[in-house]
Amino acid sequence: MRRPPLAHVLLLALALASPAMAQSTRKPWALTLEERIALRTNAESAQERVRSDVHAQASSAKTSSQKHPFIDSFDGKTHPELFLPHEVFDELIKVVFSGTPRECQTIQDSFMADVKRHGLPSDFWRRLQSLSTIYVADLSDAHRIGVGMQRVAGRQRERAEETLAFKHTDLCRSRADALAASRKEFGRERFDRFLYDVIAVNMFYAADRLPYADLLLKAEEGCR
Repeated sequence: MRRPPLAHVLLLALALASPAMAQSTRKPWALTLEERIALRTNAESAQERVRSDVHAQASSAKTSSQKHPFIDSFDGKTHPELFLPHEVFDELIKVVFSGTPRECQTIQDSFMADVKRHGLPSDFWRRLQSLSTIYVADLSDAHRIGVGMQRVAGRQRERAEETLAFKHTDLCRSRADALAASRKEFGRERFDRFLYDVIAVNMFYAADRLPYADLLLKAEEGCR
C-alpha cells in the first residue's frame, strides 16, 4: 500500500502510556470541533506531545535515518480529546463490523458491559449496523478496490487509483451521515461519551506533518 500524503497511524491498539499534559480539563467528549482542531494544529503543543510520548520516541529512534520524523504523536489514554469524532466513529465501525460474522459478534459481546454502562440500548449493535449500512458497504468496496489495485499495473492501476479516490469521497460522506444518524438515534452526548470513553482511549496517532485545519473540518463535515 502506498504511503499517504499525510503519513499517519490511526488504529485501535493498546497504546503505551505516557505522561499526560493538561491541554483541557473538560471531558473529552465535550469539546467543540473548533477546539479539537485548534489543539491538533498547534505546532508547539504537537512538539511537546512528541517529547512526552515514549512510544513516539522509541519509534523515532528506530527510524532516525528517515527523512520525515514524527511531528505529532499522541494516544487516547492521555489525549482522547484530540481525536475528531469522525476518526473515533470510523475506528468503532471498522472494529465491530469489518470481520467475519463470528468475529464481529465476539467483539460486540466484549463491549456489552460498556454499552450498558453508558445507558445504550440492548439492541445497540443491531441498530448501529442498520444506521451504518451504506458506510460499511463503502468500506468493503474500498478494501476490494485497494486489494485489486495491487495486482495490476500501468493504465489499469491508474484507473483503479481514480476509482479509489472517488470511493474515498463516498466514504467520507457516508461516514458523516452514519455518525449524524447514530447521534440522533442514541443521543449525541451519550453516544459521543461512549466513543471517547471506550474507543478513543485505545487509539494511537502519529504524523510526520501537522494536518490542515480546513481538511480536518472538511472530513468531519463529510467532504461536502
